Amino acid sequence: MAETTQQDDIKQKSMLRLIFTHEDGGVLIGKNGRHITKLKETTSASWFVSRSSDGADRLVVLRGTIEELSNAVFALAQHLGEQADQSRLSEPSTQFPTLRFLFPTKCIGSILGLGGANIAKIRADLDVSWLHVFHDAIPFSSERIVEVSGSEASLQAVTSWLLQTTMPELVDLQQTSTVYCPTKNGLRQMQLQERQRASCDQHSRHTSSSVVQADKEGLSRKRSHSLLEVDSYRPTSVHRDADCKRPRRSSDNTSTRSAKHHRSSARPERYVPSQRHSYTDSNRHVSSEQQEKLVVPDSIAGRLIGRSGNHLSSLKERSGAQIELSPRVPNMQDRIVTVSGRPSQVSSACRLIRDSIRSFEDL
Repeated sequence: MAETTQQDDIKQKSMLRLIFTHEDGGVLIGKNGRHITKLKETTSASWFVSRSSDGADRLVVLRGTIEELSNAVFALAQHLGEQADQSRLSEPSTQFPTLRFLFPTKCIGSILGLGGANIAKIRADLDVSWLHVFHDAIPFSSERIVEVSGSEASLQAVTSWLLQTTMPELVDLQQTSTVYCPTKNGLRQMQLQERQRASCDQHSRHTSSSVVQADKEGLSRKRSHSLLEVDSYRPTSVHRDADCKRPRRSSDNTSTRSAKHHRSSARPERYVPSQRHSYTDSNRHVSSEQQEKLVVPDSIAGRLIGRSGNHLSSLKERSGAQIELSPRVPNMQDRIVTVSGRPSQVSSACRLIRDSIRSFEDL
């Protein structure tokens, strides 16, 4: 039974997303689309490269089975290696090409393993020179970057392992997760944040080891029991008055003491919160609003809307959520459906949309 499920996962088609900098677009596409056309002809996977404007990142979206996607990655790595001497990539000093995959955050646990055991094992078994998972998700999305560097064969093997490890949850999560929309210098900013975090972690580990070493050395020396030297503190002459609720000093006079005693014995007024700070049902309703985004193939977007928008209006009435469909973009195979409302409404709308998509695909 397990072998049958694994074979079904291998034959099931999925989507693989890669991110590149704006400068790498020329190497990917080539003059008049020569490079991307060659990659499409030599592989059986479906290729899509996003357009870049104002320095925005490039996204490469591949569709196919696990074998088709791993072969496409092999061809892409081989192409980048051939073009490394002719075109200057963003990282020309690396010995092997570096690819950065985008995976939903909920798949990262399966990739890392318990305590990151999978990362060390894959580095050793598949002869990968670099395998790293970014600590934070890309802003305004639920995707994280998995950075891999190695030879063409090792990148092909890592791609196959990543897909087999995250399937079949990957297909469902890619439809429900908030995908990354390319922004200007988005990848470079994420790399800068990751380097800063790595340097901070290294500094904190070095500082902690230094403190531990200093404590070990200090145990051999005689020192006071308190590290703050509390024993050396000597308070001034203070005594308590039987009629007063606080310690008083000998310099306090009688009139001041009686006035302070009168204020302290006064009964405090009870605090009554104003209406402006009260918690109402409307506040709870606002805080419970949530939003989900689904990726829908452009080929069935028209049927999802229906004639004169009848099917989309029916989904809104049945779920009670707000459903909006992104406009059609040339050469873009997917469209984004935004669902907003209360959690129960959003969950109901997403379920209805997925059921509709499955019924359309069966036709």
